Amino acid sequence: MKAFHLGLIAVVSAILLSGASTWWQPAAGQDVHSQMERAAKLKADGNMEEARKVFDALLAQLRSRGASSELTDVLNNLGDIANNSGQYDRAVELARESADVCRKLGNTSCEAQALNDEGLAYSNGGKYSEAGQALEEALNMSAKANDGHTMVLVLNNLGNVYYYEARYSEAFKAYDAAAARVEKENDVAWARAWRAITRLNLATLYQRLGNDQRAINVYHTTLDNVHDLTPREVAHVLANLGVLYRRMGNIEEAIKNYHDAEKFYSRQKDIDGELGVLKNIGIAQVLDLGKLGEALKTFEQARKLAEASKNQRESMQALLYQAETLRRMGRFVDAKRDFETSLALSIQLGTVEEQWKALYALGRIALQDGQRDEAESKFRAAIEKIESLRSKLQLSRLKSDFLADKRDVYDALIKLLLERNDAAASLEFMERSRARVFQDKFFAAGVTSGSLTLPSLQKRLDGHTALIEFWTGPDAIAAVWLTHDSSGIARKNFSAEEMDKFARMVDGLPENLGNDWRAGFQKLAALLPDGVVPFQGSSYEHLLIVPDGFLSMMPLELAPSAPGEALIEHHELSYLPSAVLLLRGALQQSRIVGLPWQNQLVAFGDPSVVGNGESSVLASRNLPDSPNALTALPSSGEEIRGIASMSAGRARLYLRDSDRKPDFKQYSGSRAALLHVSTHAIADMDNPERSRLLFSPDQLGEPNNYLFLKELYDLDLRGVSLATLSACDTERGRLQPGEGVQAFSRALLAAGSRSALTTLWRVPDQPTSAFMQQFYYYLLKKHKTKAEALRLTKLEFLHAGGELGHPKFWAAFVLNGEGREPVPRFLPWQAIIAPILLVFAVIVVAVQLRKRRSVTASAASTAVRV
Repeated sequence: MKAFHLGLIAVVSAILLSGASTWWQPAAGQDVHSQMERAAKLKADGNMEEARKVFDALLAQLRSRGASSELTDVLNNLGDIANNSGQYDRAVELARESADVCRKLGNTSCEAQALNDEGLAYSNGGKYSEAGQALEEALNMSAKANDGHTMVLVLNNLGNVYYYEARYSEAFKAYDAAAARVEKENDVAWARAWRAITRLNLATLYQRLGNDQRAINVYHTTLDNVHDLTPREVAHVLANLGVLYRRMGNIEEAIKNYHDAEKFYSRQKDIDGELGVLKNIGIAQVLDLGKLGEALKTFEQARKLAEASKNQRESMQALLYQAETLRRMGRFVDAKRDFETSLALSIQLGTVEEQWKALYALGRIALQDGQRDEAESKFRAAIEKIESLRSKLQLSRLKSDFLADKRDVYDALIKLLLERNDAAASLEFMERSRARVFQDKFFAAGVTSGSLTLPSLQKRLDGHTALIEFWTGPDAIAAVWLTHDSSGIARKNFSAEEMDKFARMVDGLPENLGNDWRAGFQKLAALLPDGVVPFQGSSYEHLLIVPDGFLSMMPLELAPSAPGEALIEHHELSYLPSAVLLLRGALQQSRIVGLPWQNQLVAFGDPSVVGNGESSVLASRNLPDSPNALTALPSSGEEIRGIASMSAGRARLYLRDSDRKPDFKQYSGSRAALLHVSTHAIADMDNPERSRLLFSPDQLGEPNNYLFLKELYDLDLRGVSLATLSACDTERGRLQPGEGVQAFSRALLAAGSRSALTTLWRVPDQPTSAFMQQFYYYLLKKHKTKAEALRLTKLEFLHAGGELGHPKFWAAFVLNGEGREPVPRFLPWQAIIAPILLVFAVIVVAVQLRKRRSVTASAASTAVRV
């Protein structure tokens, strides 16, 4: 279905913000004039290819005449056509040429608009850094010309770039500046339309940040000034309101807004928009209201509308939704017929996404009929279709839509393979079903997807290491375990209610353990499948755990290994989002030794928390971690200074007012072996893009700044051996089907760090500081491996007795990524100076001895002469 609430910014930037609408000014030669008018009409009528041909012919003619406003007009129109057709590199070239012509004409506003078009082309092509540079230059140039119209255009586009980069504070500032400029020029003709556009961009930003009520208020304010909008824009706003109300659980209000949007789209003869809201209405009727009969009528209405407009794809999609409704009604024969028809149509149209959905549904119907081989064949075919769309699906942020997301297809096949006891195939598809965006980072660096096989992974394991990969299905939990020379499957089936209870028990950690935590955790661990051989005994010292689903929130080192003993007593554990990390060693080798003048530690912490700890764009949100709940972290500075005192290499500390986001982005990639951040973290369980780390204000008098999760992915942490986030809930996040828990550790590993230390739940400031200093003592002074240093620290807390012996104070800390190697050992200055002093001393002694021998020899010579 069309995700209107995510599409509004894209619509505005791609259609309304283009600077290609420079008006033609008369030139010498009526033929040029008439051809310009003809090309403009072709373009307005949607005949882009014919318009391009005419503009191309004009371009050759006008270039020969030198710089002119007509030439910039042609270049801008050709750039607009290239942009809309996805030829972004071509659009950039044309925009640059247009800027050069404007420069020759001495027209600063024209040049600013051309630079805006260049930035827009870069943005549409996903090159946000280049887009930002071009747009910043365009903004400076339009400000220099005091061209308010172009300034507002550029500020909105710049805000959109920040939005796509998840730099939400910066996006808000850009939109806010655009709104202020619009109000400053309130009386000019263009202000009315741009006030609406800027408001809509702000509303979309609020919506992304979860501030649904504020977004609703902005949308309603915009609708109160409906004269500022075109009817199509009114329809977009109403559709967005429908999405918001549905997300807030107000289904009746959502459907009302969908119906209102449908009326506006219908008046405008906007069939695509009308079909989109009809499908949204049908989906709400099925998933939220359970009104399957009404949904069937809605999808039938959509199908007839699509057929009347000769829109074959929309007709096929409506049939697909209709078939799924029939399947849910238990009318399997009718559903199978419609799915087969929609599959044939989607093959004819070449729409792969609908093909895998139809194949998956047909597999489920075959399974319902007991045809297991047919079901497996259909599931495999569906997965191959998904794989062919993988990169596209990653970009489209597929949510739980009407048919079920792609993870459901993998789960269906994995369940069949596990029941067949096929460990190799089960492991293959378990890996293909998770952390795919994360895996793509490594495939791009040279790892091949074909390397993720059971035999190839076994070769990466030594005799003391075992890999256990878990799978949580809708009604079962399984584990494929492998060692260097053996493998196996462990599986346990559950009812849906039992699975839900298990998940709630894990989510309730550590509070639900009680005082007798061993007994409490034993009840929880008893729900894990039996027969995971590496868990038994102490043959395998190091366990690599690839968790799945809610098991990502469970510290498995507390699981019983022997009567009265937990796994941690004899095993060190590292967690992996995917087994692909086992293959990284060949691509990225960690240095072994560092020199005292090289960076060993870069640390940020003890942030200055101002009265309102949220930036202005977040200030009105009622978060669990609202600004009023965020307090200073005095132990944070003590923790970092204690770690620095154990460092032999250079330590760069950024505390209090120096704990700033710009410095973090600059120095976190300084190739220091250790990156340590001690601050407040907010893990958003609904939207991972809102998860963030708190930093001190950039400037005195400003609110606190935040680094959002997506920004963490974009850092370059290659060379970092261990990145530690000493903050609460940094291993928590939204559980995204097909990807897993979107936690901070995954972002750090994807950015290049070899390992990451994060937390599963909240631990008070002072115990966290004590834990971290003890951990770094084992790491830096005793030179233990990362996994062993963590295990020894936990055992010290466990065996210390008293309150701190309870796992709620130490089991939250988990190591992700590589754990079998120590961090690089840095030579202290003494190790460098002492040999130099020794050599110097030896030289001095040698010189003295030589002088003494010389004096003795001279005395002997004198005696002979006498």
